[in-house]
Amino acid sequence: MILLNLRTLVLLSVLFFFLTSTSASIADDDLVTAAEKGRAAYIIDLLDTNKFEQEELDSALVAGVKKGNAEIVRGLLEAGADVYVTTDNGYTMLMQASRDGREAVVETLLDAGAKVNARTADDITALMLATEKNRQQVVHLLLAADADVNAKQKNGMTALMLASQHGHRNIVPVLIEANADVNASLDIGATPLMLAAQHGHVGAVYALLAAGADVNTQAVNGVTALGLASRYKHKEVIKLLKDAGAR
Repeated sequence: MILLNLRTLVLLSVLFFFLTSTSASIADDDLVTAAEKGRAAYIIDLLDTNKFEQEELDSALVAGVKKGNAEIVRGLLEAGADVYVTTDNGYTMLMQASRDGREAVVETLLDAGAKVNARTADDITALMLATEKNRQQVVHLLLAADADVNAKQKNGMTALMLASQHGHRNIVPVLIEANADVNASLDIGATPLMLAAQHGHVGAVYALLAAGADVNTQAVNGVTALGLASRYKHKEVIKLLKDAGAR
């Protein structure tokens, strides 16, 4: 028989306590914490064996959507979580998932009846958020679900304006194909073409011109797309605009 010295016994005791306490804390995660950690199987088991208040289900859904775990989101929705719950900043679950580029979660939410054209207090939509963040696959999913491509924020901003301003050249033609208004304007009169020209986004400028954007529209202050491109010395854009008849 091997006798363990006191130091070894103490070390073994500490190790045993650490392992058992860690396992217990993992196993005892509440629903929201488990969702934040992405513990799908554990959550499904919890939902099968426990009944939860609506508030906890909804909070866990928010956590699951932010985590981007479609399995968790699906399980919580089936357990009664509210697909229309919003985050602290007023985003619906579909808006949050769209902004984060979580394609599988977006599909799950749409299948559960999420309103594709819901708006925040500032009239921001899921399509605008996905467009601004260049979430190309999500943009396709939202358009296929009949997202309003010409919805406007309070200042007149549309998804196409956001794509043009940020130079998302793969999204601009998709929105145009979905009948986005290429001559829509902000309350200050700026158009998608002006925004693209100001920032030197050649691909966006080309796509907008090809779709019939008015090259000589003036903003409230009289500025044009050519004037903006000239001010910021975007030579390639200047040439495109002049070739299209800008003056």
